[in-house]
Amino acid sequence: MKIQIDCYGFEATSEYFQKRKLHTFLVKNDGGIVYECFGTGETRPIHRIDKDPDGCVRVMWAYGRWEEAEDLAYVPINETIMIERED
Repeated sequence: MKIQIDCYGFEATSEYFQKRKLHTFLVKNDGGIVYECFGTGETRPIHRIDKDPDGCVRVMWAYGRWEEAEDLAYVPINETIMIERED
């Protein structure tokens, strides 16, 4: 079953959905791109901060494995995504 989550991993049915911000757990810098993750699960929300071709800072996010952060499909920070429920 697919569920909708926000950029911190809260489900659409949660009272915290798009209302609560979590603290960063891990940060890594890869050639000017900063990755931040929230939580310790095998899969977790990961934020990517970089600059677009015009030099504007953009913040994107994805849900996946920390070890694969560079290869995930990122969306703008204010968008939600659908994932398979991890039961």
